[in-house]
Amino acid sequence: MNYKLKTFVIILSVLLTSGCSGTPNRTLSPPSDTQWVNVEVKNPSQYTKPFPLEVRYISHTCLKKRISGVDGSVITEPNYNVINIPLQQGANDLWKAKVAMTGGGACEWTLSAFNVGIEYIDATHLGKDLVPGTAVGATIAFDDDASRNGKFSPVYENLNLTSTYYPYIREKNLGKKENTLSLFGKENFQSLRAYNIKEVKFSPKVDESKIIKFIGLEKK
Repeated sequence: MNYKLKTFVIILSVLLTSGCSGTPNRTLSPPSDTQWVNVEVKNPSQYTKPFPLEVRYISHTCLKKRISGVDGSVITEPNYNVINIPLQQGANDLWKAKVAMTGGGACEWTLSAFNVGIEYIDATHLGKDLVPGTAVGATIAFDDDASRNGKFSPVYENLNLTSTYYPYIREKNLGKKENTLSLFGKENFQSLRAYNIKEVKFSPKVDESKIIKFIGLEKK
């Protein structure tokens, strides 16, 4: 999975550094008075499933250093802590989880962003040679660090996302011939900057009456 989580991992690998005191303590210990963000996903199909929340915490206490590729100077930056939080299935195929705004711990972790969404877990109902592909959903940022690329739309109320997605079949005919089934919508991953929200509901729809297909070239 998931290309958003892979992006987080790439960021962490690029920022290879030695922190102020070595490897940071990534243990979370939310204080009793922390605010929680309640997350609810309505699974739209027997062939799909919500993926675990991809949560990124940030620490401005346990800093790290890296060498600038421009002039060789030393840059001090915040540390990141990426974790997965599984959702628990409830009645009516509602999946729920909650995320602490204050992660606490020795590094004073605070919530920076998380990804929520669904993906195909069974692709063979639309083709026996299909395997599940990429996921869809939303990235929700809770600080300026996560939304610094400027592509995040601000939201000031509890979220109720209701996107419609369609099957997207990608047939690969060069190299390893692996045909994938993904989901495709007007915006596969929404980018939202949240302010003072306590609830995120994601109720997507999957319309398999319309199928998008990409057929790759058979030769160069």
